[in-house]
Amino acid sequence: MQALFAEVERFAPVDVPILIRGESGTGKELVAKAIQRLSARRERPFEKLNCADLTRELLRSELFGHERGAFTGAVSRTAGLVTRLHGGTLFMDEISELAPDAQGMLLRFLQEGEGRPVGAAQSISVDVRVIAATHQDLEAGVERGTFREDFYYRLWWAVLEVPPLRARREDIGLLVEHFRVSVNRGDGLGLDIKGVTHEAMAILEGDDWPGNVRELEAVVKRAMVCRRAGWVGPEDIVLPRLRRDRVPAAVRALGADFTPVQEQALRLALSRGEVRRRDLVARCGISRESARKALLDLERAGVVRREGSGRGVRYVPVVQAP
Repeated sequence: MQALFAEVERFAPVDVPILIRGESGTGKELVAKAIQRLSARRERPFEKLNCADLTRELLRSELFGHERGAFTGAVSRTAGLVTRLHGGTLFMDEISELAPDAQGMLLRFLQEGEGRPVGAAQSISVDVRVIAATHQDLEAGVERGTFREDFYYRLWWAVLEVPPLRARREDIGLLVEHFRVSVNRGDGLGLDIKGVTHEAMAILEGDDWPGNVRELEAVVKRAMVCRRAGWVGPEDIVLPRLRRDRVPAAVRALGADFTPVQEQALRLALSRGEVRRRDLVARCGISRESARKALLDLERAGVVRREGSGRGVRYVPVVQAP
């Protein structure tokens, strides 16, 4: 992240298009806003445009506006987004979703700073900085022919890579504290969350978070709202139902919701044929008691069965991985 911040500071004052790459939920829009705040355009407007499903004509109308009578329903002349944003910054999310002909029109806009409203005879000149973002592999898009090579090179030289949350786990504690402050200040919620216990934090820091910061925020804020006051513990952390897709279908069919520790236990059991309490202690950084409780909960849910006794207790999956 420090390397990313250095890149933001390096490129922000240079008035050129910028491409931000990273997985969904990593905070690409926040990076774009940071660039705008550090640029000479900081006092000018900042707006976001999602490029998904925008055809060439829709993009043209959205960016440059249209004349009266240009199409059915165009009862008056309408200014485009770039006209309203003159001197400001346009954040174009999911740039890879643009059709090739729409990419060509945007390429001309980036190169020449002008575009023609729908139904107009002449082009207009505008001063807008474009920051684009994508979570897709643009190089693969160029190979497939879905992303124009000339457009790729127009964006390529100023590229910022936002790392996934699993690559910067040391940020999780800072993010959790930010969410705690935000939730406690929420209007009408009446929450008084003191913090997150060490065991709960070990679980959060040990997860891969495929949904990145957006998923972490959802899980943590849900836990805090359910707790309402005091300290958030391991029992408060529940993964979104979407995350069940990471558990084999045979286990999902049982209909259970899993905590991060329980999910880790299931994956270990299915891959090894068994899981022991010490496995969870070592893998998740939690106490032996928390590991015991997680395994007992899975046993009660009918997902695993207990075998052995004393120090030799192990939990064997009831279902097999497909």
